[in-house]
Amino acid sequence: MIKMAKTDNESATEAPYRVSYHIALAGEAHSIGEKFIKPCAKDIVTCMLSEQSGKKIDAVQLSNHTAARCIKHLANDIEKELVCRLKICHEYSLQLDEPTDFSGLAVLLVFVRYRFNNITEEDLLLCESLQSYTTGEEIFNCINNFIRKHEISWGKCIDVCSDNARAMIGKIKGVVMHIISVAPESTKSHCVLHRQALAVKEIPADLKIVLDEAVQMISFVKSRPLQPRLFKILCEEMGSQHKTLLLHTEVRWLSRGKVLVKLFQLHSELLVFFTSENSGRKFNDCLKNSLWLMRLAYLADIFAKLNKINLSLQGKNVTIFTTMDKILLLKKKLEFWASSVEQNNFDCFPTVHELLIEINSTVH
Repeated sequence: MIKMAKTDNESATEAPYRVSYHIALAGEAHSIGEKFIKPCAKDIVTCMLSEQSGKKIDAVQLSNHTAARCIKHLANDIEKELVCRLKICHEYSLQLDEPTDFSGLAVLLVFVRYRFNNITEEDLLLCESLQSYTTGEEIFNCINNFIRKHEISWGKCIDVCSDNARAMIGKIKGVVMHIISVAPESTKSHCVLHRQALAVKEIPADLKIVLDEAVQMISFVKSRPLQPRLFKILCEEMGSQHKTLLLHTEVRWLSRGKVLVKLFQLHSELLVFFTSENSGRKFNDCLKNSLWLMRLAYLADIFAKLNKINLSLQGKNVTIFTTMDKILLLKKKLEFWASSVEQNNFDCFPTVHELLIEINSTVH
């Protein structure tokens, strides 16, 4: 009996940590454990095992404070393990990013890559909100305080990767220059993904006009709460596959391809919607223009392809070798796509191909 009670107590102590771990991974509110997970677990155990087994679930504490405490303990343990690995490894590299979320809060993200047990590991080293200025000195002080606090050697840092932000690569006050001053063996590199995202912004003027007008259409529908509701009703009456548009934002570069694809798929519904709206009739000329629709379809296809490439360049264990292979492959694809278009073969652009079929069938 004593042994059984000890086992039950150990299990009741371990269970909150396991559940809290999954809550943290899913990014859910801590209160979900007590309000949702625990009742569901009790019902499942009662149905599959016995009512007596279901009562044991009551001993598991999953309150809001318990989940928060468990997550904090798990985070501290992971941090200690990572710091210990960095102390015994021979060298490591850093990757810096300073994004801004939808609430305007600047967050410093520092990823570290190192060798452990003959395997290249990649982990999040630091995630810290920047309360005031986001200058190079402030960012460096935040990183340096963490490194000094945990007694990690700057001398083992061999590379710093960042984007092209001024605070990152400034020749005098940039974060990278500050790090190189304390880590003389370190080199600096530019994020391949960010460099490609900058390159695709330089698009021809005629395509840029189409992109801007497409964004204006979406903003018109999304501007007031009534507009999306009316548009959804219209799509339902027309039997459309989709019933809403996606909002375009410059911050989320992946949204551009998804936004344009959804806009093109709903261009017929938009034409009907704008016809019924006096202030939206200015967009009718665009939606009736075959050349404008052709350019929109091309933008939707090309940005969808770029999104696919950009997603493949992200994730753990992505090295410069795999990245360069994919970039070289993209260059060859661009040459193939260009030669196909010169031969009037648009099979590689499915949206353009479907539009051409639709236009040809209408003409005949």
